[in-house]
Amino acid sequence: MRHHTPHDRGSMSVEAVLLAPVLVVIVLFIVHLGRYGTTHLRLVTAADHAARAASLVHPRMMPTVGRNVALDNVAHNAIPCESFQVSVHVSSHSDPGTVRIDLRCVIDRRGLDMLAPMPRELLVSSTEVIDRWRIDS
Repeated sequence: MRHHTPHDRGSMSVEAVLLAPVLVVIVLFIVHLGRYGTTHLRLVTAADHAARAASLVHPRMMPTVGRNVALDNVAHNAIPCESFQVSVHVSSHSDPGTVRIDLRCVIDRRGLDMLAPMPRELLVSSTEVIDRWRIDS
């Protein structure tokens, strides 16, 4: 059996007090990385849906439909953005024509004040070929 000397008393408490902030920062960093990855995947999905929806309507309606579908998708999936922008680019000069949706999101940093993360901006783009056989052409 091991005998504890008086100078060993409380060393575990000191170690726990010193390591606790490091562990909290590591957990917050993991949360930040998870938020970044999840937001990126959700933005890719929103851009894909918006580009597909825009490619199916009349060219005059493409910017409106693309923007509305992207905004609806972001709201419906609760994508955590401090600021959000949608850009719709229709290219009918080439054959086949394309519609491109660009989404720009600054990831929400609420709850991560201890890390003091820099604003992270995600830019996601999706391009679809304009459907020639749509009903309203």
